[in-house]
Amino acid sequence: MALSLLVAWTAMFLVAPHVGVSAGVRQLALFAHLAALVLGFGAVLTLDWFALLWLLRRRTLATVMQVARGVHTPIWLGLGGLTLSGVVLAPDTSTPLTVVKLVAVLAVAINGLCARQVQRRLAELNRKSPPLRLLLTAALVMVISQAGWWTATTIGFLNAQQ
Repeated sequence: MALSLLVAWTAMFLVAPHVGVSAGVRQLALFAHLAALVLGFGAVLTLDWFALLWLLRRRTLATVMQVARGVHTPIWLGLGGLTLSGVVLAPDTSTPLTVVKLVAVLAVAINGLCARQVQRRLAELNRKSPPLRLLLTAALVMVISQAGWWTATTIGFLNAQQ
């Protein structure tokens, strides 16, 4: 699956700069891009908030797992929507900042596959306490996710100012 993501990302990276659309289509793509950001990143922030509440012993792991199952689809729909609308926006892949943004998006996607594995391992515990290694892995996945989403969002904002 990670290989499929890498191949799709590479194809979009190579094609995106050559996409030419009208100003009206560009405006629609920009709206879709922002809507996908709200959907995907909003779902990520929701999940990470519940995970933080669990770490603070304010929620149960079962609650976090239920939230994770609920936001899984919006996260991937948001990421997919960002990717497709981003291609239509024809990013300038010759600029280093844009390349960093696109690598952050790829990292978020691959990290999402890892998050699914962590979620599966947590679910298999059947309400037992997770081992420290699994907790550290879950924390790392969360940090990578936040770093990737915030990096891409910040660079997208900076690029929009130009």
